[in-house]
Amino acid sequence: MIRLLRIFLFCGLLSIPSFLSAQAKPSTDHELFLTAVELYKQEQYQNAYQLFNGFGKELPSSLRQWVASYKLLCEMALEDPAVENKVVHWEQEYPSAPLKHTVFFTLGNYFSNKEQFKDALQAYEKVNEKKLSSTDRASFLFRMGYACMQTGNADRAMNYFTRTEEAPGKESYKWGAVYYKAYLYYAQSNFEQAIPLLERVMEVPQYAELSKTYLLQALFYSKQYEQVILTGVPLYQHADRVLRTTLAKTLSEAYFALDRAEEARTFFDDYLEEVASLTITDRYYSGILYFKLEDFALAADQLSLVGERKDSLGQNALYHLGEAYIKLHNKVDAREAFKKASAMHYDPLIKEDAFFNYAKLSFDLNSDVQVLSAYRKEYPNSPKLDEIQNYIAANYFINQDYAMAVEALSALRNPTKENLRDLEKAAYLRGIQLYKTGSFREAERYFEQAKEPYWVAECQYRSNQYQKAIRTWTRFIRESGSFAHPQEYRTSHYNIAYAYFKSKEYVAAEEWFHKYLRLGKSDMNLVADTYLRLGDCSFAQYAHAQATVEYQNALNHRTVAPDYALYQIAMAQGVLNEDSEKIVTLDRLMNDYPGSAFFSAALFEQGRTFVQTNQYKKAEERFSTILSFATHSAFHAKALVELGLIRINMKRPNEALGYYKEVLKRFPDSPDAANAMAGIENIYLARNDSKGFFEYMESLGIDSGKSPGEKEMMVFSSAEQLYLNHTHAAAVTALLNFIKDYPESSKIPAAQFYLGECYMKLGKMQLAADAYLVVMTSPSGSFTELATKHYAAIQFDLEQYANAVDAYMSLGDIAQIDNNRLEALKGLMWSFYKNKQYRNAIVQSNKVLENKTFDKNVQTDATYIIAQSHLALGEREQALTLLEELSKESHTATGAEAFYLLCKDAFDLGNFDTAETMIYNFADSDTPQEYWIARAFILLGDIFAERNEWVQAKATYESIQKGYKPDKPDDIEQLVMVRLKKCEEALP
Repeated sequence: MIRLLRIFLFCGLLSIPSFLSAQAKPSTDHELFLTAVELYKQEQYQNAYQLFNGFGKELPSSLRQWVASYKLLCEMALEDPAVENKVVHWEQEYPSAPLKHTVFFTLGNYFSNKEQFKDALQAYEKVNEKKLSSTDRASFLFRMGYACMQTGNADRAMNYFTRTEEAPGKESYKWGAVYYKAYLYYAQSNFEQAIPLLERVMEVPQYAELSKTYLLQALFYSKQYEQVILTGVPLYQHADRVLRTTLAKTLSEAYFALDRAEEARTFFDDYLEEVASLTITDRYYSGILYFKLEDFALAADQLSLVGERKDSLGQNALYHLGEAYIKLHNKVDAREAFKKASAMHYDPLIKEDAFFNYAKLSFDLNSDVQVLSAYRKEYPNSPKLDEIQNYIAANYFINQDYAMAVEALSALRNPTKENLRDLEKAAYLRGIQLYKTGSFREAERYFEQAKEPYWVAECQYRSNQYQKAIRTWTRFIRESGSFAHPQEYRTSHYNIAYAYFKSKEYVAAEEWFHKYLRLGKSDMNLVADTYLRLGDCSFAQYAHAQATVEYQNALNHRTVAPDYALYQIAMAQGVLNEDSEKIVTLDRLMNDYPGSAFFSAALFEQGRTFVQTNQYKKAEERFSTILSFATHSAFHAKALVELGLIRINMKRPNEALGYYKEVLKRFPDSPDAANAMAGIENIYLARNDSKGFFEYMESLGIDSGKSPGEKEMMVFSSAEQLYLNHTHAAAVTALLNFIKDYPESSKIPAAQFYLGECYMKLGKMQLAADAYLVVMTSPSGSFTELATKHYAAIQFDLEQYANAVDAYMSLGDIAQIDNNRLEALKGLMWSFYKNKQYRNAIVQSNKVLENKTFDKNVQTDATYIIAQSHLALGEREQALTLLEELSKESHTATGAEAFYLLCKDAFDLGNFDTAETMIYNFADSDTPQEYWIARAFILLGDIFAERNEWVQAKATYESIQKGYKPDKPDDIEQLVMVRLKKCEEALP
């Protein structure tokens, strides 16, 4: 612009006012003055200045003003650095000088030449344009407009340029005014006004080059791309080298805007040949152009350089860089590009979309939902939220992570009917997972969400909430009917009956068991068990004859507990005084089922029956057999009491006394001790030796009367003995009764611990955890440490990882046993990891690695957790180093998984050839880890799919489907099925 302005920065010849020549008297001073003026006109400013400077103060006042003014004009022309101050003094001395407006006009030009446009404007403001000649007036208007433009006053500049067009004077000023008006319109993006003005000055030499450039750009910015090409190509063909370079870029961009990328590339290549180096905008455009041409590698090279800028262009470049990496199948670098773009605030639309892609890729690469949570918080009303939640839910479904699928689907703001069906399905499948682990309370919550009342009741029943289970199953029967869910409908009748049975409501239980049988005998195991429980109901209601019938029905239907049925038949026969039949039944039980849990009881009951029928020899044989084997230890005290009774019946009290005393000696706290004590007392009283009885009792340290505390201890010891004898079901009943009857007992922690142990043995892990928790919250005792350890392990197995974290932390604080301290370290490491507390998992795993007590397997686990945690946190480089180390032992499950993850990393980077080679090497490694080999070959199929080699991809997936035979169900089949479906859609 300044260069163009200089075309006008000259001073027109100043005319001496005519009145001076007419009125001045001829004199030497006057002639000298005219000579000086003539020299000034001839631009001989130095000579003129010397003449003007030679005048003395004796000049007349009128001439002195003229001399001073011309002298000042010469100083301006000679660029005297002190001229500004001289103008100030001149103005003060000659406020009405005849050349005042010419002086300030020239002063304005002086400042303009120095590009001091603010000062120039101040000088021009003092000029009355009417006092200037017509030639100077056009110059003044133009210069005034230019100074306004340079000082940012576009409207005022536009006004002066318009007046310049209208004023008489040189054409050069008028063309300049037209050009700068066009420029101002252009700068204001008012291309509609700029274009016709630029067209007017295209052929004016001094404006031709720039006007053509601006014209094409104005056409471009007003989206008249076809016109850009029509106008620009001919110009380009005849333009000089400099202009061609500028035109080439504009034409390239116009072709690009018209989606004619190849032609855009041609002109851009021409542009590249002429420029010494690319500007940052050039690099951005080249990146976008290469992207359009599907040369994504070149696009990424250029855009990555622009992406280093911290401005809107850098943000835009990063966004497109992410897209380029996606096209290159490089999810790792794409994620990083989108992450950087999402952290910039220049373009909110790009920021949001980049954030969305960053969240999606974070999940793809690391199953990381934390970025999605951040996106949801930042954009709670984004319409894309449901899209990504659906995407994540589908991924979780494929990988059988139903808990996270439920979480993802529950987060949908506008779920479709299909979404709601998927949510119920995911909740149901998660409920089944938890049910299988024994986490019934948590499973119940999911089954409620899945609207599965049958399974809700199952969980309630397993949690000993029998009445709630009955109500839920009853509602299920009423609402579902026998056609919608025939199997569950039938089983619900059986379950309700069993719940009533467990609640000891035997009449109702019988009613529902009979309802179940009337539905038909489809499941013979349940039918047999139904008869067994009908027998129990009858027995409990003292209908012993009916009980034998039901137990026999159970045997006829091949019950899985025939020994129990026989034992109960024998017990009923005994009540019915069918002693011979009872003995035969017990013989059958012991002969047919010698390993039965009821063998000892059968042997004891047979002995008692012989006692009752006065067959003492046979009875003694049975009781002696019991005493001979440790396997019958639960009946040793009872057998001794019975042998004592036999001796009493045989009138041999001294021998009886020996048996009774042995009971008190060996089993002082057993329930049978009371019977033995009563027998001893009767024998001493029969001898009239009460003193001897009391002396004997004192020798044992036993008072003849039992205090409440002693009774409490006897009840506890009885329950404890059941636990120690591994009769866990009976021990549970006894321990619960003790806890109920003696809630303030000092033995409560021990009782709760035993209860937890029994529940564990019976597979009731949740109830076991409840019992251990009571021990943990009781005052510290001998069972606290072990209860905490078991509770932590159960919570981990039940997938209640937050509870496991708390428990293992507590164990670490209280453990006195070295192994338990180590268990706390290891358990906390795994619990942090499973609970997705990855930072804590890394810290804890490092503690495990620092402890040299752990064996190699545990240290490998710690390394694995650190690697996986780094991956989950998006810290790829840290993870890869550890995975490389782990993968060296690919024969192990951990090493094989590490090798697979390295293959997947190559895949995620888009390095398909590398990944393919690694997969084949993995397959040739003779690793026994078939699951990870299958996962690797699924990845191989994915590589073929990404290359659009769908036939090969399908063949790979099918080979896995046919050849992979897992020992237990896993996710391989589902992963393959999803991919085969995609292949079918892709293939013609």
